[in-house]
Amino acid sequence: MRIALALWLLGGTAAFAATPVPHADPIVGWWRGPAVFRGARIELTVHFFAERETLRATLSSPDMMILDSRLEGVRREGTRVRFGTADGPSLRFLGVLDGNQIRASARAPVVAGVVDRASGADTTIQLELTRAAPPEPPPYTTHDVRFAHGAVQLAGTVYVPRTSSARHPGVVLLQGSSANGRNDYAFIADHFARAGFAVLAFDKRGFGESTGNYGAATYDDLAQDAAAAVERLRREPGVDSLRVGVWGLSQGGLLAPLVAARVPSLRFLVAVSAPGAPVGECAAYQDSARLVAAGFDAADVKRVVSLDWRLLDWLRTREHGDELGALLYEAADTPWRRASSLPARMPAGAALEGWYWRGRTFDPAPAWRAARVPALVVHGAADELLQAQSNSKLIERSLKKGGNKDVTARVFPAANHVLRTLPLVAGGPWDWPRAAPGYLDLVTSWMLDRAAGGGR
Repeated sequence: MRIALALWLLGGTAAFAATPVPHADPIVGWWRGPAVFRGARIELTVHFFAERETLRATLSSPDMMILDSRLEGVRREGTRVRFGTADGPSLRFLGVLDGNQIRASARAPVVAGVVDRASGADTTIQLELTRAAPPEPPPYTTHDVRFAHGAVQLAGTVYVPRTSSARHPGVVLLQGSSANGRNDYAFIADHFARAGFAVLAFDKRGFGESTGNYGAATYDDLAQDAAAAVERLRREPGVDSLRVGVWGLSQGGLLAPLVAARVPSLRFLVAVSAPGAPVGECAAYQDSARLVAAGFDAADVKRVVSLDWRLLDWLRTREHGDELGALLYEAADTPWRRASSLPARMPAGAALEGWYWRGRTFDPAPAWRAARVPALVVHGAADELLQAQSNSKLIERSLKKGGNKDVTARVFPAANHVLRTLPLVAGGPWDWPRAAPGYLDLVTSWMLDRAAGGGR
C-alpha cells in the first residue's frame, strides 16, 4: 500500500557518513530530468536542501502520483552523489555531479508486475537531471490543525484553494493501513486542492503528531477519528459544511461507509481498493498472492492459506486454540510462514482486540448496505492485495441492495492496489508504473459533480 512499487528505482543506502552541509552546497536546489529504462522515459524532480546542516532530498513524479516523497541516504562526497528511498527493494543509485547536471545509473531490481529478469533484457536505469528553477507556488495555502476524538489528539494539514469562491467543497483523506502519515498523501491532497477542494490530511493515531495507539485501535475507533476529521474540516473558514466528503484508500476505503454512518450529512464517499469481502478472507488471498510472487510452490501456498482460515475461525469463535497454537509453533521457522502475515505464535494482549487481529473478523457488507451517500468504488484489476473484480461486485451489490441510488463502480485494467498500471501486466512495450489512464480524471470529475449536488 506504500509508494514502494512506484519508487522501486531508488533504493536506500548509507554508504557515506553524514557530514555538515552548508546552504551554499552546489547540489542544493531543484533538479529535473528523465529516468530512462528499457526505452521508456519518465520525468522526475529532485529537490536537494539542507536541514539542520544535513543534506536532504525529496522526489516528485506527477505521472506516478508522487509529490515531495522523502529520500534517504542522501550523500555527496566531492562529485559523487547517492540517494535512495525509504521503501522498496534496495538499490544503490550512484551519480556524478557535473556543474548543472547529475548523471547516474543503477541496476533495476526484480519487482512483480514491473520488472522481470528476462534473458538478455536491459537492467540498467539511466538518470539525467539538470538544474532547474523552483516550481511556481501552488494555488492553495496550507496550515496545520489539531482536533480530538475522546482522549486522542489528532494532527493534520488543511489545504485551502486560493480562489475567489467564498465556500469550497471539502474532502478528508483516509489512509491505508501501512501509510499512516499525512505527508504520504501529499500528491492526492495537492491534486484535489488544485481542483478546488479544501482538503484535510491527518496523521493516524499514534503516528506523526497524533497521540493514541494505532495497533490497539478498533475499526470503530478509526472511523470515529475520521468522523472527527470531517467535523474539523467542516468548521474551517471558507468550507461549505454541507459539501464535505471522504476519499479513502484500502483500509481508508473500508472505513468510508463507517464514516458515512456516523456523519449522516456526508456529501459523498470515494473508496479506492476497498474490501467488500470479510477482512480475514482478504488476508488469506494476500498471503497466497505474496507467496506466489515470492516463488513458493503450491503446497506451501496451500499450507499458509489453510492456517489463515484456521486463524480466522479461532478469532471468530475462540475454539480449537490449542491446536492452532501447536500448528503455528511448528510452522514458526519455516520460510513460507515468515513470508506470510501469519504470526509465529497465537496473538495476545491489547493488539488482539485491535483492527489487525480482531478486525479480520469484520464483514464490511452491512456497512456498505447502510451507506446512502453517493459512492464511487474504484479498483485495479491487477491488485496484489485484493481480488478486484469480486470485491468491486460485492461492494456494488451491497450498496444497491441497501437502496443507494447513486453508485458508480469501476475496475481499471492492469492497475495495482494504488491504481498504477503494471507494465508486465499491461503488455506491449515496457513503461513506467504510471497512474492508471483515466483514474484521476474520473475521481475528480465525479467528486466535483457530487459536491455540486449532481447524481442524486
